Amino acid sequence: MRYMIVIEKSPRNYGAYSPDVPGCIAAADTAEETATLMREALELHFEDGEPLPEPISSAIDVKGYAVVIEKTPNGYRACPPDLYPVVAAADTRKRVEALIRETMAEYLAWHCKRPPEPTAQIAYVDVEAPQPVSA
Repeated sequence: MRYMIVIEKSPRNYGAYSPDVPGCIAAADTAEETATLMREALELHFEDGEPLPEPISSAIDVKGYAVVIEKTPNGYRACPPDLYPVVAAADTRKRVEALIRETMAEYLAWHCKRPPEPTAQIAYVDVEAPQPVSA
């Protein structure tokens, strides 16, 4: 399966997570190493034979910022990791994309004299399903 991961830069290193697999994270000195460790973490996460969940999260680019779009029980949620207080929710993917574009434009115009540099990036990793253990 191909999972989307979010890689965020911090002052000391990079961290990653997958919105489709809560609680599974990785960190390293470089974005590339973080992506590799995240793939390994996802594979270890499913080693117990649990089926791999269908990836449903996606991302778009808005004004140079990565925006994560997640499916929720009530529709969709969109949030740019670099602009923590900015979020949008709607019943359809098309509507949440329109709302987040509008919300980010307003936030950047009215609340940020110097918008933060985008640091979050989106990557995709291929995760192999665990092989059944022979008895």
